[in-house]
Amino acid sequence: MRLTALLAAALGVGLGAGSAWADHAIGLRSEGWSPLTAALVFGGLALLAGAVVVIVVTVLTRRDDSSTK
Repeated sequence: MRLTALLAAALGVGLGAGSAWADHAIGLRSEGWSPLTAALVFGGLALLAGAVVVIVVTVLTRRDDSSTK
């Protein structure tokens, strides 16, 4: 229960800080990434997120070894 509250708080802070990444003035904006760079970076992030999901599910669903004794 405490972990859920901590994750909810972290999500709230992350969403609140999301507006800080908004595009402010034209002078502050830098050039964007090339399409290949963006595809590689976000593809890598998607792969990493998938690996984290698999690891979390594996840890949460593992059984004790005492059942085989």
